[in-house]
Order: sequence, then structure tokens, then C-alpha cells
Amino acid sequence: MLGGIFAGISFILLIILIVVITYYSRKVSQLNKKITEAQLNSQQQAQQIAQQMYQTWVNQHSQQLRQQLEQSIKQQYEAQLEMWKQQNEQMIRKDAITRSVNTLLGRIGEEFAPLLLADKYQVNPKDFRHLGSPVDYIAFKGLSDDNVDPEVIFIEVKSGKSTSLSERERKVRDAIRNGKVRYEVVSLNDLIGEVQKKINEEINKLD
Repeated sequence: MLGGIFAGISFILLIILIVVITYYSRKVSQLNKKITEAQLNSQQQAQQIAQQMYQTWVNQHSQQLRQQLEQSIKQQYEAQLEMWKQQNEQMIRKDAITRSVNTLLGRIGEEFAPLLLADKYQVNPKDFRHLGSPVDYIAFKGLSDDNVDPEVIFIEVKSGKSTSLSERERKVRDAIRNGKVRYEVVSLNDLIGEVQKKINEEINKLD
């Protein structure tokens, strides 16, 4: 009988031992899993920190290298420019003088164009009228001379080397060449009367 009791107790102890071993095995497995996850997280964080530090270092040194390169290129360019200036100083001065003279002559031409044109077209300078747009001048040749039939001349002055006309200027030129020119006498009183008439008509419509 005692043998049966001991056998039962041994069986119970064996079951308890198996349960304890299973429990702690699971605990150990969970702990190992957490340790592994912690190690992976630590490695990932370490890699991220290392990448950030590397990128920061690259950016800093790249900027320094870029600045050094830009400074070197600038110095080389300035040295070459200075050398070119020294080699071409005489030509530069001559070109500057030429441009200044051309500018001055252009301004003189604009101011004294009627005098220059008067000699070219044999027109009394006081018979010139300046418009500016769409033509520069209108000359009434012979207007100040007695016993001479006047001639009306439309003149466009070009100060540059090119004498090409703009679209508006070509339209004016073509209209003159095609004889589309008229002389009109307008009474200002008649114009005012027409405007007053239209105003009265609009007022009457309001009644």
C-alpha cells in the first residue's frame, strides 16, 4: 500500500516538475525574444546614428570643397580677366571712345536734325514741324518762300545704322505713297454743336 502511495506522489511531483519546466522554458524563450528585439533595435538605431553622422560629415566637407572650388575658379577667372584687360587695354579705350563719339553724334543729330535736313532737302528750318510718332518730322518745303508751290514731306529719322521701319511706320509710308492723304478744315464750333446735340438727345431719352 505504501508503494502505491509513493508511486502516486512521484507521479504528481513529476507532473509538477514538467509544468514548472514548461513555464520557465516559455519565460526564457520570451526573454530571449525580447533580448533579440532589443539588440535589433539597438543595431538599427546605431546604424541610423552612424548614417546621420556620415551624411553630416559629407555635407560639411562637400560645402567646404565646393567653396574652395568656387574660390579657385573665381581667382583664375579674375587673373585671366586682368591679363586680358592688360593685353587689350588700348583696344578697349579705342572702343569706348568710339562708342562715346557715336552716342554724342546721335544726340547732336536728334537735336539738330532740322538743320541737317534743311540742307539736304533745301527746306527753310522754320518750315519743319516735329511730331515724333508715327513720323519724326513734317517739312513744308517752300511754305516760307514767295511764289513757290509748297511741298509736304514726311521725314523719319534713324539715328542707328539700320534704316528699317516699324510696322506702324511702314503703314504711314504706304498710305502716303498710295495717295491716301487728305486736307480737312474743321470748325470747332460745329464739333461742339454736334456733341451738344448728342447730349441733348440722350437727356431727352430719359424723359
